[in-house]
Amino acid sequence: MLYNEIMNVPNKFVKILSDEERKKLIENHQNHPNFRVRHRSHAIVLSHQGSTREEIAQICRVHRDTVSLWIDAWQEFGFQGLEDNERSGRPPILTLEEQEKAIEIALRNPKFPHRQLSAINQEMGKEISKFTLKDLIKKKTLFGKESS
Repeated sequence: MLYNEIMNVPNKFVKILSDEERKKLIENHQNHPNFRVRHRSHAIVLSHQGSTREEIAQICRVHRDTVSLWIDAWQEFGFQGLEDNERSGRPPILTLEEQEKAIEIALRNPKFPHRQLSAINQEMGKEISKFTLKDLIKKKTLFGKESS
């Protein structure tokens, strides 16, 4: 027996979706670059199809309260509610132009990370970690394609 049946908790569903919204949600679920937006879009489609919060939570591997928050955000803000909010954090070490230049420098010595980091430090006057460099290169060459 499910918790909802025992506690008699009402379930939330997305009741109304236009064909256009449904198509865009499916497109988001399949192709959006942010995996969290893909999950949220899938959850909204599943909710509209009648899946319970518990079923959606199990499929998306999140807590049912999280699914409830996604549904609330969808109902209040629509597609904007599926996007991530701005997060605080440390400002980037390198500007976008400096990131491009660091990648360019790094690709001159692709097999020698210590030489890459040394060249970046010498040419740009900024010191970055091997992890930062790795992240920059990953971002630039995501799945063998340049990301935009």
